Amino acid sequence: MNQGRARWLLVMTLVLALAFVLRAHRLDSIPLRGDEAFAVRYWASSPADVLDSEWAASEPHPVGTYLSFWAWKSAAGESEFAMRYLPLLGNLLGVAAVVALGRRIFHDNRIALLGALLWAANPFLIWHAQDVRNYALWSGVSPLALWLFLRAADSNRPRDWAWYVVAEVCALYLFFLEAFLLVVQALYLLAVRRSRPVIQRAVMAWLVLGLLLIPWLLQAWWVSGSGYTGTVRDANLPDLLTWFLPVLLTGGELPSPWHTVLPLAWLALVAWGLYRRAWRGMWLAGWILVPTALLLVAATRMSVFHPRYLITVTPALLLMMAAALLPTTRRWQPGNLLPLALLAMPLIGFSTLADYYDDDGDTKSPGWPDLAAYLEARADPSDLIVQVFADPAYGYYLRGGNPEFSLMNGVDVGAQLRPEVAFYDTIWLVGREPQAEAFLAAHMQPISQHSFSDFDVLQYRSWEGVDQPAIACNITFHDGRLGEIVRLTGYTIQGPDDGTRAITVLLYWDLLTPQAVDYNAFVHLLGPPRPDGNILWDQGQDHAPAPGRDVFHLLDDPALELAPGAYTLAIGLYPAADPSADARLSVLDSGDDDLGSSYQLTTITFN
Repeated sequence: MNQGRARWLLVMTLVLALAFVLRAHRLDSIPLRGDEAFAVRYWASSPADVLDSEWAASEPHPVGTYLSFWAWKSAAGESEFAMRYLPLLGNLLGVAAVVALGRRIFHDNRIALLGALLWAANPFLIWHAQDVRNYALWSGVSPLALWLFLRAADSNRPRDWAWYVVAEVCALYLFFLEAFLLVVQALYLLAVRRSRPVIQRAVMAWLVLGLLLIPWLLQAWWVSGSGYTGTVRDANLPDLLTWFLPVLLTGGELPSPWHTVLPLAWLALVAWGLYRRAWRGMWLAGWILVPTALLLVAATRMSVFHPRYLITVTPALLLMMAAALLPTTRRWQPGNLLPLALLAMPLIGFSTLADYYDDDGDTKSPGWPDLAAYLEARADPSDLIVQVFADPAYGYYLRGGNPEFSLMNGVDVGAQLRPEVAFYDTIWLVGREPQAEAFLAAHMQPISQHSFSDFDVLQYRSWEGVDQPAIACNITFHDGRLGEIVRLTGYTIQGPDDGTRAITVLLYWDLLTPQAVDYNAFVHLLGPPRPDGNILWDQGQDHAPAPGRDVFHLLDDPALELAPGAYTLAIGLYPAADPSADARLSVLDSGDDDLGSSYQLTTITFN
């Protein structure tokens, strides 16, 4: 191996390593979003389960996607890291494919290398490479198939056409819209490679491809008759400039008026930079425009207008930018500096990428592990969990076996919840829905409401047949003049847990005598000095002890700083007219031993 080739391989290895690191960084730090969880739970099911499922008939993805994820899950497991590793590997193919395309189209290693670097650091591609869907796989295999097509058209060797057929079959079985690229390939032959032998062999390759695609065609026909109408937006031509182009190049949307100004400037600068490579620029433009036009047509019939459906034109965009940035001659000219303004898009992309990696930035999904920890710690196995919006991630992260259902759109909320209220003693509402909250509050006792990790969780318990406390006790509160006032028969403490540190205390009272004096109960959390030097003294809202089940809330304020150490949770009673410590009622245990003016429920340690 000569020195130049060795240096080239070293550089490409470094680019590939950069792409890998950027895609593997914090791969499993963000929980699966709903579509990812759907892929893990259903796409990756066994082939028999997929064929027997109701969703497969209307799911707009080829069977190759399901087989790929099933095989991977069987071998690697279903953890977030394992399942995201497959799209990561698939997207890495794009690095090699862009290099190969750059060298074949432009015959310039510099353009190939710069295109690969832009691919490696592209936030849109990185986002999908860390997403358990088939877009990253498609984005890697599709340009590889296109490169193999160009190589076969150049050489016209049977083995090259065979490799092209293999790659194209894989791309088509990963994503239906890969068919758009077949149109690009046919137009390339008609415009550039009009040799009869080349066209004959291309037709033969496509005939073989058609035979291999018979199951694909049957599935496409089946899905088209399923009533699937898409799940995103309808066609809107201006969005191609103001939404698609910024997202494909920077990974995010741009504010007005930059969402128009910068894409227009980018197009003008690319045209300026490619004027000496006109036919190659036109070929790349055709690669972009043909799938875009076909998607526009499709989006007039279905809501499929989204940048992810054009992810396979990203190599063309990046190679156009790379070619425009690099001059055709080594001789310096003033105009050579103008295309450098194209770097504004990658620089914006770096900012998008930094926000994506930032713990405090917008994440693709809420904190499902926190919700799972919260409900597993606080909900009993027989409690009902009600989701305001159905999300497959629920079933991936919460596996405690609680009964669960999701509210249906267009159906009266009261009609959905009425039988559940009559059957379940405790209901947890995940999400905010005013009608559901009002109905549950009218028919059950509101117990708690906590917000954390982009979730709102509300707890309701039945008024009838008050539940049993988690811990039974026999503690009496005694007034020196009036005698025994109230007995604590038990208590339940919910929290803290990995979801939130907020604490809900349920006290179960038995009123012993008619109260000639009004009393208030208190629940205090006492602990070591806080960072500001003051001793923590958090307390629930004092109120008269309610017969049956009584509720107190502590640590609801997330801004309250806690010092590490042990904290005491204590309760007591005092006359409403005299809240001083000296007026508190005496606490007697079951043997009538005096425990002082408060009763310690438990000790909680915060690290």
